[in-house]
Amino acid sequence: SCGAALWFLASDSLNFHIKNQLQNIGSQLSQQKVTVENVTIHGYQGTGTISNFVLAPSQLSNISTDEKSTLSIAAIHLVVDRDSLKEDIILIESITIDGLSASIYYSEDGDSFKQLLLTVQKNIGVISKNKKNDQQQVTTTPRLLKVAKITVNSAVLNLIGHKNAPIITKTLPRFELEIVDKETGSTGETIGIELFEKLLSA
Repeated sequence: SCGAALWFLASDSLNFHIKNQLQNIGSQLSQQKVTVENVTIHGYQGTGTISNFVLAPSQLSNISTDEKSTLSIAAIHLVVDRDSLKEDIILIESITIDGLSASIYYSEDGDSFKQLLLTVQKNIGVISKNKKNDQQQVTTTPRLLKVAKITVNSAVLNLIGHKNAPIITKTLPRFELEIVDKETGSTGETIGIELFEKLLSA
């Protein structure tokens, strides 16, 4: 009941919390600046949208010379099973990613996306350990989530070489990501971190 009340009665504070979590945890994982324009969850409809998720070098960096990957997603759409809001585990029926665009620097030694993935994988352990310590101090049990389907509708990759090589643009066909949830459910942060890693790997 309390979980459902959050979705139905406190959507503004929930939206603000989700936006902050995406930006804070995304920045910790990637060691780059993560921004989100807006989060809108409609609990009464069981839908939500996260708009303009952007991962880029910090504002102090010069993107034209800083060889770090950039990643942007125009919209992430969520569909939630409304009946599950009354249960212990909330079911997200689908996560759909639209308008994904990535710029990747590459050379004979490798590419910047592999480096970004390694950075994320290294920081997952640190963040997970910190979250476990935080949860031990919290008396309430967080709501758990399950995800049924994750789809990337459209993705464009810009491959940027060294020594003034031409930029190669590749369009990826629609694809689905492996489901990241467990039967027992996971916290939203855990699912989000695993999803981010799987998206970079894909």
